[in-house]
Amino acid sequence: MAKHGDGVNYAKFIDPKSENIIDPGLIGGKVRVMQDYFSIAASNINSTNYVIVGGKLPTGSQVVDIKITGPAGSTASNTVVVGDEGDADRYITSYILTSGEVKVGPTATGGMYYTVTGATDNYIRVAGAASGAVITGATIKISVMYVVE
Repeated sequence: MAKHGDGVNYAKFIDPKSENIIDPGLIGGKVRVMQDYFSIAASNINSTNYVIVGGKLPTGSQVVDIKITGPAGSTASNTVVVGDEGDADRYITSYILTSGEVKVGPTATGGMYYTVTGATDNYIRVAGAASGAVITGATIKISVMYVVE
């Protein structure tokens, strides 16, 4: 087996000069977790409504992992998107959650290692994926892992 090359950050790490300074979140960053859940009973959430979950993401943090569970014991499927106020599906694009399933993301292009700017992206939100797609009769659980400093 032959070495094929070096990762960009590895190459910077082994050659520590001023132009190779690496963002602290990329090597040796601290992973933090936000966990939350919400229940939808008689009403539903479609694409025009959403639920904010977790706490405030620090400006400069980078989202590295999101896990969202389908409604345990429910026979309904729930089409969801996960994003923020600036981009409704920044992290997980339209996805049908089924009973007991765990969806791992980000699945959206640009969602992995997205750096929070602090403008409209500090709070994670879950919404239905389209006007006809609803979240109803379900308890949805979500975990958001992000890197800081």
